[in-house]
Amino acid sequence: DGTLLDSQSQISPRTRQAIADAVGRGVIVLPCTGRPLASLPPLVAQLPGIRYAITTNGAAVWDMGTDQPVRLLHRPMPPETAREAFALYQEYHGPLSIFSDGCAYLDAPGMELFQARKNRHLSTEARQPDDGRYHVVRDQPEWLSRHAHEVEKFCMFFDSAEIAQAALPRFRALPGVEAVQGSPDNIEVTAAGVNKGESLLALADHLGIPREATLAVGDSENDRAMLEKAGVAAVMANGMEQIRKLADIVSENDNDHDGVAEIFARLGL
Repeated sequence: DGTLLDSQSQISPRTRQAIADAVGRGVIVLPCTGRPLASLPPLVAQLPGIRYAITTNGAAVWDMGTDQPVRLLHRPMPPETAREAFALYQEYHGPLSIFSDGCAYLDAPGMELFQARKNRHLSTEARQPDDGRYHVVRDQPEWLSRHAHEVEKFCMFFDSAEIAQAALPRFRALPGVEAVQGSPDNIEVTAAGVNKGESLLALADHLGIPREATLAVGDSENDRAMLEKAGVAAVMANGMEQIRKLADIVSENDNDHDGVAEIFARLGL
């Protein structure tokens, strides 16, 4: 969202061709996302040559090159840490998605709030159809009481960016967590040390690729670790200002105008 996908959740023909050309030259191209695997849009997962995916901010790495996806890396939150983060969020109002085993779990009120937020389109998050990517549970606290050991990430949205900013230090103060933002009104919580950057390097090591031969392309705060750790950091023109400062390359075009294709071309991919 905000990088590969445009504002209408599409991949343009030019960007699609740039990825296909890179794959044809032996480049391993993969999505690295805050979403769980089940929420990875089919048009991304089904791009020719896309075999691997880093999901839930790095809590899971998947090999999709078999009949059923195989999880290569899995770093869920410790159960007590998950319970503490969940309890803190109960002080706030907004939709909460719990990511576990490649899926997202909401309750019915949370789903309504999430849909209302999506309709307002408050961030660079691409619009998605209601395609059954979520499991709606009757009672989130009851679900968590049985599945706290399986939580990969809490994806929290707040009533305003100001409330989220005020809440962020409280979540970062919790022991054993990593708290980042994917958009101004959002906080995403994983286990400490879990981020897209660590998982990118872990997958690169698994594939025998040196760090200096890795490229990360991103736009938001939850891409920070990935951009800091990759050999080359590229940020979209529409990226957050503080994230653009991390870049070796900033695209001239945004995600609605083939920024990814531009970056691939500038790097000779």
